[in-house]
Parts: sequence; C-alpha cells; structure tokens
Amino acid sequence: MTDNVLDVPGTARIYQEQGEIVQNAVTLIPVPSKSPDDPLNWTQKRKYLMLSCLVFYTITATILSSDLYSVFDPLSTSTGLSLDQLNVGTGYLYLFIGVSTLISQPASLAFGKRPTYLISSFGAALVNIWTAFAKGNSQWIASRLLLGFFISPSFTLVEVSIADVFFLHERSFPLGLYINFLFGGVSLGPILSGYIYEGLGWRAIIWLSTGLTVIMGLVLFFFLEESTFERDHDVGSSTSVITSAAPFEGQPEEEDPKNADKADRTTTNVEHEASQLSQVEDMTITDATPFTPSPWPGPRFWKFMKPHRYALGIMIRGLAQPLMLYRLPLIWWSGLMYATYQICFNLIAAISSGILAAPPYNFSTSAVGLTFLSPFLSAIPGAVYGGYITDKFVLRQAKKHHGITEAEHKLKLYIIPAVLCPIGLLMMGLGPYYEAHWIVYVLGCAIVNLIGPLATILTVSYVFDCYHPIRPKNEHGVQACAQDMAPYLLSTILLAMIFTFGFNYVITPWCFGWGLRNFAISSALIITVINATVLAVLKWGKRLRRIGEHTYRKSIDW
Repeated sequence: MTDNVLDVPGTARIYQEQGEIVQNAVTLIPVPSKSPDDPLNWTQKRKYLMLSCLVFYTITATILSSDLYSVFDPLSTSTGLSLDQLNVGTGYLYLFIGVSTLISQPASLAFGKRPTYLISSFGAALVNIWTAFAKGNSQWIASRLLLGFFISPSFTLVEVSIADVFFLHERSFPLGLYINFLFGGVSLGPILSGYIYEGLGWRAIIWLSTGLTVIMGLVLFFFLEESTFERDHDVGSSTSVITSAAPFEGQPEEEDPKNADKADRTTTNVEHEASQLSQVEDMTITDATPFTPSPWPGPRFWKFMKPHRYALGIMIRGLAQPLMLYRLPLIWWSGLMYATYQICFNLIAAISSGILAAPPYNFSTSAVGLTFLSPFLSAIPGAVYGGYITDKFVLRQAKKHHGITEAEHKLKLYIIPAVLCPIGLLMMGLGPYYEAHWIVYVLGCAIVNLIGPLATILTVSYVFDCYHPIRPKNEHGVQACAQDMAPYLLSTILLAMIFTFGFNYVITPWCFGWGLRNFAISSALIITVINATVLAVLKWGKRLRRIGEHTYRKSIDW
C-alpha cells in the first residue's frame, strides 16, 4: 500500500504491512534545544515538581467551582434563591470558563503562563470572598461569572503547560493525573462541604475554600516555574532517541520544508510513532544531549517572563481564530461531545441534593456530600486508564489496516460510553422514582462519572489529531505562536461551555418539574442519539478532515 493515503492530517503510518514497526529510533518530540533553560531539558524531579503545582492548582480550582453543590438545598433556604436560580448560576460559571479561555490562553503565551496562574489564583480567592456576601440573584450570577473567568485556565492551560515540559512519549501519565483531578476534584468539594456545613454553616465553606486558594497561590508563587520557551522549530542537534528492540526495517521520509503537506505527514508520523513506541516492551532511552539535565535551581519567585515580541498579534489571534474555526463541522461535533459529558457531571451536582435530601431518603447535608465520593472514586480508572486503553486500541486498529492509523479509529471506543451512560442515567432517575434503595442512585452517578473522563480523552485527542499536525507557512512568526496556542481546543471548549450553560436552564424543570421517570427515559434516549453521531464521524470523518484542511490553513496563516 502506498503512502498517498497519508495526505490528510490525522492519518499516519505506524506499522509496515507485515505488522512490524516502521523504525526503531525516533527523535524526541518536541526536539529539545541546547539551552539548559529549555523545560524539556529539566530533570525528572524538576518536571514533577511543576506537575505537582499544576495538580494542586487543578484540584483547588475544581473545588472552588463545586464546593456549594451538596448544600444547594439549605443554601436555597438561607439565601432565598430558588434551586433553579442556583443551577442557572452554575451555568453562567461554565459559560465564562469557556468564554474566558479566549483571553487567558493567548495571555499565557503573550505574557507568561506563571503570571496567568497567579492572577487566576488570587483573583479567584477575592471573588470567592464576595460570594459569601452576595445578595440576590443578580449578585449570585455576577459572582459565578467572575469565578468562571478566573478559573478558566484549569480547563485548557494545564494541558499546554504539560506539553511544554514533557516529551510526547512522557505525557500519558501527567495528562491522566490532570484529567483525574479535573473530574475527581469537582466531586471532592461537595464531599468536604457537607461536613463543614453541619458544623460551621455554609459561609464557612467559602472561608475555608478561599484559604485553600490563597495557600495554593503562595505555593505557585514560590515553586511554579515559567514553562514558555521559544524553541527553534528547525533545531535538530539534540538527538535524544528512543531505541526499540525491534529490528530496523527502514528509514522515515525526510521532511521537505518546501512541501507543507509532506511536512505535515512527517510530523504526524513521528508524533504517532513516538506515542505508540513508548508502549513497546524492551524499550530503552538513550540520551545524547550534550549536557546534564538541568536541576531545580530553587525558588525564583521574582522571575517573570517578559511580554512576547508578538504579544499583540497573539492576543488578537487568540480572540479571532477560535471563532473562525466554527466553519469546520468536526469542531462543532467535538464541542457537542465534550459538552455532553460535562453536562452529565453537572447533572449529578445539580440534582443530588434535591433528590437525596427529600423523601424517601431524607439524607442530611453531610450524607449528601458523602455520596459524591462515588463519582470521585469512579473518575480515577476512567482518567488514569483511559489514555492507556486508547493507545493499545489504536495499535490494534493499525495492524488491521495495513499499518495505517486514522484519527477516527479511537472513536470506536465510544461504544463504552454509548452503553454505560444510558444505564447510569436510568438508575439515577428510575431508582428514586420507584423509591429503590439509595445505592441505586449513587451507583448510577458512579457509572456516569466513570465514562466521562474516557469520553473526554477520546474527544480531545481526536480534535488534537485532526488539527495539531497542520503548521502555518511561517514557522517563526506570530502565526506559529497562535497555532501553538491550540485554537482548535479553544473552539471546542468554548462551544462545550455554551452548550453546558444553556442546559443549566432546563435541569431543574426537566428533572423535578417533568418527573423523575420521564427525566430518566428521555435523558437515556437523548444520550443514545448523541452517541450515535459517532457512527457518522466514523464514516465521513476523514472526508471532512480532507475538506476542512484548506479552511484551517487559511485561519492559522491569517
């Protein structure tokens, strides 16, 4: 089979037709520079110190977004806000998480990721203090909008920071940890707040979460390092390689910088090969870098990144390019799928207090909070093993398709959410309706949050595979910086959060107004129809990638 099928970004050859790996030595992706300041050249301890800071930031941000979920019922009584108004306020929070990424993401590249994280931390703490004194629905919504603005980096910037520091073959574990705490942290807040409320009241939840946020900000101030580094894309002198025990079968095609399509294919091949070769047994890493990896120099809290020379252009493109990409059908589909499983978790948070605190269960506030332990624990295998299962599945699919992997291959794993999610939603609705034991509802929540991280990994990795390999004509200008900002991911997140925002207007009337039985059946049918759209992408996805490539190039070369 000839390699003319590789003309579309997202399609790559990782095996020869005999089923053997194409090559046994792959240059590390990205190629590190010679500078000891390059984050790729940091020691593993230094990298994991930064990862610890990012994980702490993610946990704190998600706790801030969810710490009042388990006390919505008593909070409604205390503040006079209806349950519907509280849920709508949560919708505004997620709306501004999406909208604000258009500002926080380009700002992190234009002015530094470390200042962005610090502003996010201390700004969120100030807004959280105001929440304790907010009166009326308008101030509640305003506090949610501002909180969404300040914690927006937790949804997009952390992935980019991990990519700054870890090579492609090292990222599975860090990304798994991040997604685990992104989903699990939202459950951790309600678990703790239920007990805090019973002992100290609902305002104490806000004081303690604010204190945690300030502590997190101080930790970032002293220990988080700036990871933005301007690296020459043509640097090839650092030749760290991954050496496999597999026999050498051939050399990869040389990249021709004059042929953009060919360059994209080479980039795609190398990235996929680096990712998949990391799973091969008997693999060793030979480091040929000309110096010792750079250790942590100690706290350098006074160091701030200077504004990027293309700061203005980056900010303008950060606002415009994600909106320009809505001409691509796959962006809309990815946003819909991302939103679907974000909504599924928001559903758990929105209805748990109203169901479990009412007859026949009559749970106390602390008991309602404790039930969030179920989705918290179930998110761990979904996040940690989701990437591993996906990598293994892609290898198997490539062997069945003459060594070629398509971006759509991994979407076949959507069969898992397609089967389990309707079951979980039926348990969440029909269990309370028929007054079954409370464990039915709690296990339904666990099932829904088990498949949420896996579906998110599939969606994000798919849109990444479709558009990341496409590079602008000018690899050293503002266009390349804007592409490194991942505008396709910003488009996806923004669309997902708009969908999530709209859904929060219907959660309360749908569940409690229409009846739990009708809610359970209709939600299971809707999620089944949405998951069925994967069949259309499996059939026509490659054609849409081919058609959309020209549109995407026009957007990033602008």
